[in-house]
Amino acid sequence: MNYGHFSKDGKEYIITNPKTPSPWINYIYNGRYFSTISNNGGGISYFKSPLHGRITRYRINEVPPDRPGKYLYVKDLESGEVWSLTWQPVGKHADSYTVAHGFGYTRAESNVDGIESSVLFFVPQDDDQEIWKAKLKNNSGKPRKLAVYGYVELALGHALVDLINQCDDQHFNRSHFEKDLNALFSTKTYWVTQTKGTQQQENKEWDQWTFFTVNHPVASFETVRERFLGAYRNENNPESIEKENLSNRETDFGNVVNALKVDIELQPGQDIDLIFSLGVIEKTRFDELKESKVRKYHNTEEADKAFREVCAQWDNYFAHTTVDTPDEDVNIFMKYWLPYQAKVAFEVGRVISFYYWGIGRGFGFRDTSQDTIAVTISNPEKAKERIRLLSRQMRKDGKVYHHFHGDGQGEFTYHCDDPLWYMLAVTEYVKETGDFSLLEDQQTFIDGESDSILNHMFAVVNYAKNNLGAHGLPIFGRGDWNDTLDYIGGEDGGESVWGGMFYAAMLKLFIELLEYTGREKEAVEVNAVRDNLVKAVEDNCWDGEWYIRAFGEKNRKVGSKENKYGKIFLNTQIWPVLAGFPDQGRLFTAMDSVKKYLDSPEGPKKCSPAWKEIDPNIGLVTRCVWGKKENGAVFCHPTTWVIQAETMLGRSNQAFDYFKKMLPNRIDSDIFVAEPYVYSQYITSNEHSEPGRASHSWQTGSAAWMYRVSYDYLLGIRPTYAGLLIDPAVPTHWKSFKAERIYRGTRYIIEVKNPESVEKGVNSISCDGVSIQGTLLPHSGKAECHVEVVMG
Repeated sequence: MNYGHFSKDGKEYIITNPKTPSPWINYIYNGRYFSTISNNGGGISYFKSPLHGRITRYRINEVPPDRPGKYLYVKDLESGEVWSLTWQPVGKHADSYTVAHGFGYTRAESNVDGIESSVLFFVPQDDDQEIWKAKLKNNSGKPRKLAVYGYVELALGHALVDLINQCDDQHFNRSHFEKDLNALFSTKTYWVTQTKGTQQQENKEWDQWTFFTVNHPVASFETVRERFLGAYRNENNPESIEKENLSNRETDFGNVVNALKVDIELQPGQDIDLIFSLGVIEKTRFDELKESKVRKYHNTEEADKAFREVCAQWDNYFAHTTVDTPDEDVNIFMKYWLPYQAKVAFEVGRVISFYYWGIGRGFGFRDTSQDTIAVTISNPEKAKERIRLLSRQMRKDGKVYHHFHGDGQGEFTYHCDDPLWYMLAVTEYVKETGDFSLLEDQQTFIDGESDSILNHMFAVVNYAKNNLGAHGLPIFGRGDWNDTLDYIGGEDGGESVWGGMFYAAMLKLFIELLEYTGREKEAVEVNAVRDNLVKAVEDNCWDGEWYIRAFGEKNRKVGSKENKYGKIFLNTQIWPVLAGFPDQGRLFTAMDSVKKYLDSPEGPKKCSPAWKEIDPNIGLVTRCVWGKKENGAVFCHPTTWVIQAETMLGRSNQAFDYFKKMLPNRIDSDIFVAEPYVYSQYITSNEHSEPGRASHSWQTGSAAWMYRVSYDYLLGIRPTYAGLLIDPAVPTHWKSFKAERIYRGTRYIIEVKNPESVEKGVNSISCDGVSIQGTLLPHSGKAECHVEVVMG
């Protein structure tokens, strides 16, 4: 069943049935103030950190789900009828609602009992508050007296403490009403800044005040949840709305909510704008800023201007890459929803979604390194700042925090892959920008003085040299990219075959940088490390049709035809291609085995056969139900690498087949469950009895990689140190396509023709009518260049 569709221009996903199989969410944020918003008004708001700066509550695994949220109730004061401007929480008249998720905004529309309404949710670019801009119009043909209630439940500070210590934590909550500002203000007099649950008394208060206001006079207000909802009720049917008795009482304890009631009268055909806003004010500047902050969006023109600025910011972002292919679904995702999700994952840091609640982990080092490649094209300064942040999470020996909340607040684990992802972030930034000065940028090691980013990269090389086992492969520790192969090494530590391939790939990126910058001696030294890794893989890890995955305790092979379960793994077939291994026969055979043994109607599986017996000498993967998560599911993230590998081998039809198969809107939503407009972490495979269900949407590395792989390798328009490379690898039924790409300040307008229906290869290139030798477009310095490419 379909619950919605893309708008004609592809810029909105329009939900026509609000009873979606799971909450389908969106993100509204400005880089400091963040909020999720579902198709039914549920969501989380926080300031800077979802752990330390939580503004609103969002109950984990709640029944019904997606509670609480940002709710606007309407009551007809004559009939007593109550509904909400999003279908939930009241839950009536489902067929009267549509919702549009756009870029940085969500809009819900309804027509209930002769009252036409819309509510627009967004966060202004330069203000730390969220706007709920509602419009109500009376189409009933008679005068109407209505009460409108804005409602939000507050957390006020540390999200984990609020969750696990509510009985004590609520004694520090304060909320009061200021009539002259038409606003409720709330804060907490106690604040924990630890990253884990603790009762450690830090003797400090939360550094923010929240405010909740509306642009029409408040008739009454409420500050305590139990008084608003009533005993044994929830957000569906608040007793205070039913009895019209908001208490007008402030509070100095309890479960704090902010509820504001506005009374309105509408004549036939008349409409009204109601603008509710929820935000934060720094406590040290509260008296100075509160009036201007609170009143700013009471003005409709100011709110409309702020919304236009949000739209303009996203338009500018999308303008950096665009495409026109023969496939409209491909166009919609590549032009808009892939880069949108990739930027959201970068900004949010993969810590908040319907599946992640921002309380258990911070930024992941490997995640952040990969997400950075999504923004190097459009916002290199943000990418540079993120690289600097990553640099400060590293020790002098190259070891890095696995997760971190900020400088000095991280966790060391025994994952063998984390430091090497740093190479990807740095080299992609330099290729994109030509900013080689980054290499001399000074950043502090965790355990020592400042040093250059280049020397941070050399620290990673030293880590790679010193983390090798008996076969010359990386010691597995407690996982590599696959976190659930966490007990594979036993007391021996085990070795990651994929890690050897991955190290070789990342060191290759570094070698190319060293060679381009004239550091030949250092390049030779790093290449020796890489050569040893390639040799170790080739000498020890070929299994006849594919590469094995790992050596476990006592030299046990994992990912071998000798095994009962997990005979073949996806990653170890892809990464020899990405790393540039020399044995072409093995590369093609390994990728053929992906198609033969791992591909499924849902996509390529992570491994097969899935484990159906627990093996404590392998780890968590064997404890998971077969066909889900790491145990044989279709992981969208490595599928991007499958696509890249196939294009590198020149098999573009196969690459495109995988790309199309992974589009989120391909599977029926009653089966898929997750949002059909963004990628999920995984899709249940045919190893399970109910394949096709997706989970863990939005916050996945699939977005950044699919964005870059689709442009860099399918379209074949990718940056190098010397210029923009043109190397398309497209399906043979594409006779032509057009693309635009901003590179180092120049907009390249590219038209590619494929008259011979080839999968790969370039016959000729011209730039502004001048023939180009080879496939590299040197940087022109012009504002715009027109490029014509003929494949052949």
